[in-house]
Amino acid sequence: MTLRRILLITTAAIAVTPVTAQAQDSISGTESSSDIVVTGIRASLRDAIEVKRKANSIVDVISAEDVGKFPDANVADSLARLPGVTVDRQFGEGEQLSIAGVEPALNRLTIDGHSVASADWGGNPSDRSSRSFNYSLLSPAIISQAIVYKSPEARLQEGAIGASVDVVTRKPLDLDANTIRLNLGGEYNDRANRGSVRGAALYSWKNEDETIGFLGAVNYDKEQLSRAGVAVYWYRTGQALLDNAPTTATVNGKAISDLSSSERAEFASSRFASFLAREYFQQERERLGFNGALQFRPADNLTLTATALVIRGNYDNVSNSMYTYGYEGSRLQSATYGDGLVTSATFSGIAEGSTGSTGQLDTLYRRTRVKNDTYSLAYEWNPDGWLITGNAGYTRASGGKDPEYLLDFRTQQGFTSGANGKSTTVDWDNPASDASQWLSNYTANGGENITATDGSTFFGRQIGGIPAKSGFTLDKERFGEANFARDINAGPFKQLLFGARFTAHENSNVSYSNAIYTNQNFTLADLDYTVRNASLYSGLGTSGNGVPFVGMNQAGIIAALEQYGDFTDDRGFVKNEYWLVKEKIAAGYIQANFEIGKVRGNIGGRFVSTKTESNFYLQSNSQYVLTQVNKTDNRFLPSVNVIYDAGEDVVLRASAAKVIARPRYSDLAGSLTLDDASLSGSGGNPDLKPYAATNFGFSAEWYFAPGSYLSGEVFYRDVSNYVGNEVTDGVQYTNPISGQTLEYSISRPVNGGKAKVTGFSISGNTNLVWGFGIQASYTFADADTGFSTGLPFLSRNTVQISPYYENGPFQARVSYNRRSKYFYRYGRQQSQDYTDAYRQLDAQASYSINEAIQLTVSASNLLDETYYQYSSTPSAPTSIYKNGRVYSASVTARF
Repeated sequence: MTLRRILLITTAAIAVTPVTAQAQDSISGTESSSDIVVTGIRASLRDAIEVKRKANSIVDVISAEDVGKFPDANVADSLARLPGVTVDRQFGEGEQLSIAGVEPALNRLTIDGHSVASADWGGNPSDRSSRSFNYSLLSPAIISQAIVYKSPEARLQEGAIGASVDVVTRKPLDLDANTIRLNLGGEYNDRANRGSVRGAALYSWKNEDETIGFLGAVNYDKEQLSRAGVAVYWYRTGQALLDNAPTTATVNGKAISDLSSSERAEFASSRFASFLAREYFQQERERLGFNGALQFRPADNLTLTATALVIRGNYDNVSNSMYTYGYEGSRLQSATYGDGLVTSATFSGIAEGSTGSTGQLDTLYRRTRVKNDTYSLAYEWNPDGWLITGNAGYTRASGGKDPEYLLDFRTQQGFTSGANGKSTTVDWDNPASDASQWLSNYTANGGENITATDGSTFFGRQIGGIPAKSGFTLDKERFGEANFARDINAGPFKQLLFGARFTAHENSNVSYSNAIYTNQNFTLADLDYTVRNASLYSGLGTSGNGVPFVGMNQAGIIAALEQYGDFTDDRGFVKNEYWLVKEKIAAGYIQANFEIGKVRGNIGGRFVSTKTESNFYLQSNSQYVLTQVNKTDNRFLPSVNVIYDAGEDVVLRASAAKVIARPRYSDLAGSLTLDDASLSGSGGNPDLKPYAATNFGFSAEWYFAPGSYLSGEVFYRDVSNYVGNEVTDGVQYTNPISGQTLEYSISRPVNGGKAKVTGFSISGNTNLVWGFGIQASYTFADADTGFSTGLPFLSRNTVQISPYYENGPFQARVSYNRRSKYFYRYGRQQSQDYTDAYRQLDAQASYSINEAIQLTVSASNLLDETYYQYSSTPSAPTSIYKNGRVYSASVTARF
């Protein structure tokens, strides 16, 4: 879809005349009136628009449709309706947000204005060492609003370059006494072919004097995921196939010995999909959450609010991957190529009685738990013309594999494999469903003398392991904040705000290593195996007999390791995967709110001092030394927001600010390896400074009817100190192991990259006729960088259209999102990995039987979209997945 077409469609969708919108409000009785209570979709949109209109900066808002009823089952999916917000859906549901063209690691989430710790489940390829948050962990049932601050104010916490998201939870003194909300439902994933249940309950009470209130909410959610896919673990060139290839092997039907020099050069430079896999991932996501709030108003001018958020997640998962060894040039029989790709290559198998492998089957079971505990005490005091607010609390999160069971097999058969865009082929000499072809590592490759960590010896081969706490993250913070506000009369300045905040934060990563060996011959056919259903691969472009393929589930993996594991080497703590970062952050701010006629806004500054202690291991000459580096970074961050009420219904906003985002923890404290012989090294960089940026924003908003608006926004982010990986020569370092001070060439993350993100968005909402309405937005973002890839997670074009209908007891909504391709990461062998354009179509309908009971049905991912990632060019796939459609139904009771 061209930019011009997107603009035309979006503008046409939202540019409805005020007369039509006002007429519909009059017909449906939804205009603002003290006698009329508006609920449902229109009410939530109207509330959100009102917050946006009154804000003192550039914001966008999502509001709950009712107590305990956020628009979606996932907070990220709701936020994806806002302009400039894009969501990554690698596992079907939204987990991470990119805002204003800036990657998730450079945005922030707070709850009720305070920090929340973050950890993720083991096996998730998300950015664990960054400061991002997995939004799928947050239950929508507890949320009143989610506010996206696109331009900062001095009073707001620092730490975001794109935007900050503040989730506002329900409070008991804001609700009627004895408010009860109950929700019970279920969902079904058509690819998993399994269903599950979910439910939530909320109760809120306050006394008649409204001086004491209590709210408690509990939610339970279970989700089934059976994801089949295709993966290419890395690309080699055709030269790897030519190396040691027999002269009888053919390329495009011609013997290698007969190739011309130009044909040989062209084939040698073509890319070949090495390690081409058929994958299967099964997970039952089970989340239990509790949110509590206790409010006490001992005096008319003092309110104390204690809150607790407790999340427990069970993300156990099984993963099977069957892949080829596609680089054995000596076994090449034939190959075809074109347009820079080796599209097919055939390899001979290994003769019976010989050792070696041509492919591998990895089976894994990960036991993984996610825990999050956040406790806060907030206060609001109004003594003698002052407003004094603040909070103090503690937040802690942990997650990772504990333990991980790994079991692998080998094969010796020949095969044909190749990839060309979304079409891939794997064709073994025998069907992949033949378990007898998958041998233990010992059976395929024989044994060797193993020396364990404790010095004992054993003859055998490794078949897997059971490492405990693999990639286990612990994230925690203590925080305290005090804010003061007073109305003043000093010319244009009407209010003065100042305050301070202190946090003590820790983030650590630990792993343990374990290896299991056998000296027994066995094949997968001797075990309790299963066959992965070929129908899971429908629509993924797979050909050949590589599916269905054999694999193993949780019980079979554990049983096989117990039965055939003759020797275990507990290698213990993995020093080169350890980091511990301690941060003490002190911040103070002053802000003045001003108003001159139709002009209002704020100006201020925030001073931030960050003391960082980076702990990691330095490795040299096979020895390790625990190393600690301390650094201090001081920043002054000015900001200004100017709002001009250009007319009764038109608001213009402009903003400018200095902002920062702190580096990833692993970048600050990654293990450092030094080689005195080559004077080279690699690792993290405790000297990293925060990402820094100057942000500018401008928006024009037209509120042409109640609950309706049209908005245009332009944003600009001038980012410096961008963190990128490079080799730095002449780094002087005193090696604590050798005692020598030498100059090394070290590959590590460094500051110095620059990026300029420029973009605009058009968004709006309007009521149409006969109960219909539409919400829509379009965002364009572009980056000027020194990187050929562009910025991670930046999609140039994002469009969102959500028509809705609400009339009497019935309401319905359809949501369509599309984001264009974006750079994802550097993969294996420095592959530049991109995620292709992705569409999401969801639908929801509900019917209120009476004032107390409402039935809701919904469907997500109706297009069963393919999640497609590729290396450099769209014809070179790295990942091809489908997550399936999800259908759900629920009943909500309100009392």
